[in-house]
Amino acid sequence: MRAQARALAAILWVVITSVTALLLLPDAIAGLPEAWGADLGMSASIRFGVSAAMILAGVLGVVLFRPGLRLGGGRIALLALPVALVLILVLLAIAVAAGVAIRNPVAAVPASLVGIGFAAILAQVIGEELLLRGLLQPILVEAWGKGPGVLASAGLFTLIHVAGGWDDPVSLLNITLAGIWFGLLALRTGGLLAPILAHFGYNWGEEALIGAYPNPGVGDFGAVFDFDLAGPAILGGSVDGFNASLVLSVLLALAVLPLAWPRRGEGAGE
Repeated sequence: MRAQARALAAILWVVITSVTALLLLPDAIAGLPEAWGADLGMSASIRFGVSAAMILAGVLGVVLFRPGLRLGGGRIALLALPVALVLILVLLAIAVAAGVAIRNPVAAVPASLVGIGFAAILAQVIGEELLLRGLLQPILVEAWGKGPGVLASAGLFTLIHVAGGWDDPVSLLNITLAGIWFGLLALRTGGLLAPILAHFGYNWGEEALIGAYPNPGVGDFGAVFDFDLAGPAILGGSVDGFNASLVLSVLLALAVLPLAWPRRGEGAGE
């Protein structure tokens, strides 16, 4: 009973803090004097502000709930970043072959802005992973078991994105599959490093490497290459880009399956 109550309290903590950050902070930061974030642009300042709030909520949650936070490691963790980047490049290759991806000239951006973009994406990823896979998932796994704990944390990951404005059904499916992937990485490696690397690899690859999100155009910090996606939404040709692609659904399922398969000596229900 104590584990169940702790799980419920952790869920409420994550939902309340993250949704509050996503719904209230953007307007609050936008209302600050114009000098705030003048060097970054207001949208980038909002991004850093929301990420900082989620990191703070994660740190406070770890202190309050003591989930046994670990970094983990091993071969799977080392592969997490390259696998995520390969996933992005496979998506791009399929889109190019299908005539969906259009390459544009790359606008020059200051080197400092590229570094700030790296930091902004990493901060966003750390905030989400610290809350969902560092704080919440270990508590849910302890209370409900491995499978339900991973699925519940992935569901809350999707809920947070709904609060952030995502509403396309295929995008939400892919966010849920990504949450399961990150959760299984945390479970298999015993810590937070692998899901952070995989999550960062996907987000950075999509936004800063190939410029496919936002679609069309590029984000606040420019991109190494700039591809716009136009055509069927199932191949990425919508405002959500690859996030609304059914091709991504298949690739995420392929990433999840080997991690979900029980290891020798494990029962499927463990």
